[in-house]
Amino acid sequence: MARWIFAVLLVATPVLAANKGCPSGSVANQSATGASADALVIAKSGSLAVQSTMTAGTAATVILEISCNGGTSWAKVANSDMALTAATPSVAISLLAPTCRYRTNVTVCTGCTVAVAYGCAS
Repeated sequence: MARWIFAVLLVATPVLAANKGCPSGSVANQSATGASADALVIAKSGSLAVQSTMTAGTAATVILEISCNGGTSWAKVANSDMALTAATPSVAISLLAPTCRYRTNVTVCTGCTVAVAYGCAS
């Protein structure tokens, strides 16, 4: 009986994204549109900087999204658009007093590969 309960728990358990934290790191590279599988869980940090770099392709747009309900729903962070081109392959944004969870979302990708690095400061 215990084996069956264990098997059911394994099948019913969702695969969760990697939670990343401060002081710095990177999220999984993306080569298509869509939200990152990684989430930045930021607590008690004075600031957060996020840098998107296009390592391949001709154009990409990356936005930063926030979730304050444990990842149930996500909303775009105002003024977080990072438009990447061959002329400007790297763009960074920063936030003061970040809270909750953050993730990147590639909304435009023309043959792109996008790398994202982040850093926090107290």
